[in-house]
Formats: sequence, C-alpha cells, structure tokens
Amino acid sequence: MITTRVGFWTATSLGILGVAYAIVVAVGVSQAGSDSPIVDPVLAVMEVLTLLSAPLIVTLMATIHTHGPPETKVFTASALAFGVAMATLTSAVHFIALTVARATGSFVLEWPSAMYAAELLAWDVFLGLALVLSSSAFKGGNLNRTVRWALAVTGALCLLGTIGPLINDMRVQRIGMLGYGVGLPICCFLVARVFSRAGERERG
Repeated sequence: MITTRVGFWTATSLGILGVAYAIVVAVGVSQAGSDSPIVDPVLAVMEVLTLLSAPLIVTLMATIHTHGPPETKVFTASALAFGVAMATLTSAVHFIALTVARATGSFVLEWPSAMYAAELLAWDVFLGLALVLSSSAFKGGNLNRTVRWALAVTGALCLLGTIGPLINDMRVQRIGMLGYGVGLPICCFLVARVFSRAGERERG
C-alpha cells in the first residue's frame, strides 16, 4: 500500500515538474532566441526544477524496484543505482551553478565544457540506462505493456543523445532532449496510472 501510494505521487509530481520545465524552457527560448543561451532568472528556475526532480527520480526508481516482480529485481536494482548516480551528478552540477558559479561569474553551462559533459552523462547515459532497465518491471496487461515500451524507448532516446557530444555535434544530442524532455513526463504519468490501479486493487 505504501509503495503504490508513494509511487503514484512521486511519478505524478515528476511528470508535473517535467511539464513545468518544458514551459519554462519555452519561455526562455522565446526571450533569448534559439541561438542564444537562456539566462537568469529563467535559467535559475530551470536549475531549481532540475534539483527538485533529482530526488524524485531516485524515489521513482526505488518504488519501481519494490513493485516489480522478483525475477526483474536484478534489473530494477541496477536501474535504481543508475538513478542515484544520475541524481547525484546533476544535483552537483546545478548546485554549483546556483551557488559558487554565480558568485564568481565563472560558470557557463554550454558545450564544450566539463560541467556540461557531466550533465549529459547524468541525463543521457545514467538516466537512459535507468529507464531501459526499469522497463523490465512492467509485465502483463495493456497498460503495463505500454509503460514498458514507453520507458524502453525513452531510455533509448536518452542513450542515443550521447552520440552528440561523442562526435562533437550537439544537434544529434537533441535526440536525448526528446527523451528526457518529452518522453520522461509521459512515462511518469503512465507509471502513475499503474500505481493508481495497483492501489485500487490493494484497497479492494
């Protein structure tokens, strides 16, 4: 009961944050233009939303691991580990950006930079692996099948985004943005529905 309730609210909250982030990005792009970096205060809001999403991703992976069938535990445990790695890395990047970077004026999250590479490692690689592995937990009916494919495809898009920095062509990295910017919120709302139905069955 607790797992399904926590899973539902975590997935729902993360989905809402994803939608909010997309709206803020759209506002930032409309102000700065597509060829210029987004600046404060919109950038600061984006970083705060990212920091809020990081622990939710860890909790979501934990609830999926607990909820999944025993035969998938090795995969969902790995997904949780990658979720923790992703959350830790992106939290460090954005905490630095919001604190010491603004105090010194020395931080720009643009390519090529070491901090941006760390951010892409978090969102393209670690999140991509977490999503693909967590998809194994959803077996059975139509909704579970939809969630399984949504997580797998979204994770694959994130992983494909890694090609961009590897070949130094950030246009390719937009594939990853499609994954975590569009696919992730959709996955979250679908997972929330799975937990909602599981909760209904538990209440009986």
